[in-house]
Amino acid sequence: MIIFHIDMDSYFASVEQQARPWLRGKPVVVSGRPDIHSVVAAASKEAKRYGIRSGMTTWEAKALCPHVIFIPGDPAKYESLTRRFIEILLSYTPMIEIYSIDEVFLDATDIVHKYGGPIPLAQEIRARFRKALGEWITCTIGIGPNKLLAKLATEKAKPDGVKWIRPEEVPKVLEETSVEEVCGIGPKIARRLSHMGVWTLADLAKVPAPYLRKVFGIYGEILHLWGHGLDPTPFKPYWEEEEEKSIGHSHAVPRPLRSPRGAEKVLLYLSIKTARRLRARGYMGRVVHVMFRDGAMQYYGAQRSLSTPTHDEDRIYRTALEITDGLGGFPPRPLWSGCEWRDSSARGRFRFPSSPATNGGKGYFERWTGSATASETMRSIPLRSWSAVSSRRPPAEWEGSAKSPGPSEDKMPDQSRSWVV
Repeated sequence: MIIFHIDMDSYFASVEQQARPWLRGKPVVVSGRPDIHSVVAAASKEAKRYGIRSGMTTWEAKALCPHVIFIPGDPAKYESLTRRFIEILLSYTPMIEIYSIDEVFLDATDIVHKYGGPIPLAQEIRARFRKALGEWITCTIGIGPNKLLAKLATEKAKPDGVKWIRPEEVPKVLEETSVEEVCGIGPKIARRLSHMGVWTLADLAKVPAPYLRKVFGIYGEILHLWGHGLDPTPFKPYWEEEEEKSIGHSHAVPRPLRSPRGAEKVLLYLSIKTARRLRARGYMGRVVHVMFRDGAMQYYGAQRSLSTPTHDEDRIYRTALEITDGLGGFPPRPLWSGCEWRDSSARGRFRFPSSPATNGGKGYFERWTGSATASETMRSIPLRSWSAVSSRRPPAEWEGSAKSPGPSEDKMPDQSRSWVV
């Protein structure tokens, strides 16, 4: 296989610099409001030179670069640009897996011969992107025999580059790649592996699979495959995407509400927004997950399964309060809170007959027929939407939450983070 990993560089920030010429060449951060402890959704190339990274709090970014420019996120603008570059990719092949709003995998196995090989094809895609999207919006393309190696190639070619890891180069790449460079191996796992004398993927390959399974459970089997440069995840074209498994919202707690009582108001608002989206999508769920962060940036989270599925905000809120109480209650100075519905099993999810997703197939990725044009196909691809300033799935420590505000929808600034997974 020849897999392309196409990753837009500093996407949200680059889009803003393209749209606003006065931002070009300056350190720019796309985030929520900097005065409510929001997080960095994207940093421009100039901001990254100061050490600013996605996921960092806005006050941390300000400390690293006092003259950084904060820009509120514009989800509609980013999704519009994403649809535009995906339409370009669809003109080459329907074999596209949408990984996030700014990342796409493309299976080029059957088409590279038409363009003289992987590198010429990658350069042509980049040229078309630049012409269609603007010179400030660039992408990096990694090419490899599977998604794991293609993504590693991207990381080594960033920013605005192209790299192809050929099959014969894989052993050398495994020797040179630290385990922390692999998407899916976080600092904690990397630290545990270092205690075992494992620093690179080649080191990981030397550890017997049964031992990794004993130490890490089922995850150990995945680690074993990664160590050999293999990717256990199949390529999933957009028209084979599964239904959503979770819907949630989270939000930085506004300064006036940074107390246990205030955080409860924020949690109520999150419960209402989550319930509304459940009903809008025709879902009912039986698992409620709550997470919050205190003044020391410590995360707390837990979930509870309900006896019967629901989409009622009152029941979700009361369950969320019970979960919070089980965690010892909100801290004296809560900074962030999140509420999410999770699907624990197929029995926990229901669709209503009137749901748009069962009405003519809307809400699903439609199968490529071969007769549709790229534009027609684009209209059938409802991108997973992050109606805020998030470009991808939340960090591992946020697993199971998302962002939104407090007392009433009219009075709270809509700087929420939400997602569908």
